[in-house]
Amino acid sequence: MKQILLTAMALLLISCATPHYEKKSGFLSDTPAGSTLKVNKPLAISANEVTASLQFGKKVRLHQVNKWEPYCELAVHSLSPQEKQIPAVDFRITRVVRDQEPYTRLKKSRRQMIASVDDNFAYLYDDSNYTWLLKTYLYLESNDFPDIHRLVCGQVWDGYTTKRLHLSQFAKAVDNYLSIEPGRQK
Repeated sequence: MKQILLTAMALLLISCATPHYEKKSGFLSDTPAGSTLKVNKPLAISANEVTASLQFGKKVRLHQVNKWEPYCELAVHSLSPQEKQIPAVDFRITRVVRDQEPYTRLKKSRRQMIASVDDNFAYLYDDSNYTWLLKTYLYLESNDFPDIHRLVCGQVWDGYTTKRLHLSQFAKAVDNYLSIEPGRQK
């Protein structure tokens, strides 16, 4: 009887120690330079804006982006008084940069938060009025469209879930508008 009880307790402890999480694909920030960003469906940059913003597979205006959910913005260098059309075209990804910046909250949380320096290390911080907006910048190059210079994708994360954007989250944000064809790792 004692062995059965010990075996049951051991199985219970093992099941509690095993993490249960959804397996995700690689990180957007691990996209190697030399990859290709494909614009699969034409996009329009609205007049007097410098980005074409995508979220939940739909084009949204810059002020409509909910930064608490994955989003992407295709950015241009120059502001235009007229709408700018981006046809289906390919861009070379020349550089990939990860960045994070404090993001001000409108409503203060009452819970203690955990901020993450990377995916393997986290530390506690006090419950201040900000959390982190984590972004991945894909710098782009094209002979036909030199004004389009980068794709910025990101999401605000509270301290409990601070992490990098996965490729599956990128795909949900941009749906069929954009895709990445991986290049070779150097």
